[in-house]
Amino acid sequence: MKQANQNYIRSTRLTDILDLQRIARGVNMDITQLDAGSFESDVAQLKVRNVLASLITSNRRLRLQGNVNFLTVSFISQESGSPKWHGISAKPDDVLAANSGEIFDLVFPPGAAAYCVSVTGNAEVTLRNLGGPVLAGKLSGTAHPISCDPNAIRQIGDWLAERFDGFGADAELSNGLAMELEQEFLRRLAACMRAGQAISSDGDSAISGKIDIVRRVEQHLLEDLAIPQSVDDLCHVAGTSRRTLEYAFRAYFGTSPQRFIKALRLNAARSDLLRGDVSSAKIVEIASGWGFTHMGQFSADYRRMFGEKPSETLHRILTHHGA
Repeated sequence: MKQANQNYIRSTRLTDILDLQRIARGVNMDITQLDAGSFESDVAQLKVRNVLASLITSNRRLRLQGNVNFLTVSFISQESGSPKWHGISAKPDDVLAANSGEIFDLVFPPGAAAYCVSVTGNAEVTLRNLGGPVLAGKLSGTAHPISCDPNAIRQIGDWLAERFDGFGADAELSNGLAMELEQEFLRRLAACMRAGQAISSDGDSAISGKIDIVRRVEQHLLEDLAIPQSVDDLCHVAGTSRRTLEYAFRAYFGTSPQRFIKALRLNAARSDLLRGDVSSAKIVEIASGWGFTHMGQFSADYRRMFGEKPSETLHRILTHHGA
């Protein structure tokens, strides 16, 4: 395994969401698959000194949420639909940023290409110096997408793609080359983020209201995800109608409240199968622990969601561990 202080370019194909979580640097990230089908993701990473740039594509709709330990900046191609940043639709000229200690909350559609960049230490100092007061102002309002220069965003994406193609799928980089690449990337990123309109403090109250509904309901669900919850129960928690609840969830996650609850439970069960003590893992115990009472229906829902039976997931883990 490469050490954290090495500089490299790496490309890999992933088939488990947990593998995607493991490669995220400085992020305590939960990744939830929101639509049905087997998961595949291609990841290319450029690590140069204090910058890690990752290009992530996935065939599934994913929700990435967690606390970040470093300044994190993302921008996403939108050929396949609009990503959501803290529930707000992001435009092609938007950059999505989270400062150290802040929440990262991103939903991006299948087929989208997400560039996720973490900037640490002296590199963050350099970026902020290059960006000046304009960048400082924009990074003070990271709960909203940050308007930038769309041409500069495309140029950064093209520049990264050229680096990935030019060095191959797996290459070590010298310290001198890494320093050059780091400085060039920071210069481009600062110029991109300085451009564009300043963040407006005038939010859309209707959008804010829908986001508040989703957050109240999600917090309630996560208090005990195994407890059965009807749509009427959730409407009571949110203090709203079924129609408004449905609209709010589809706007935020691209799915209905019922499907969102099922996705959370299925993802939690899969996580337990993949992470648990594989020598004693029991599918029935895991399923019932997340509120599934009918094992035949659980198995069918699980297979529809992830493209394999729970027993097949468990068998892969047991085989991997030499059980």
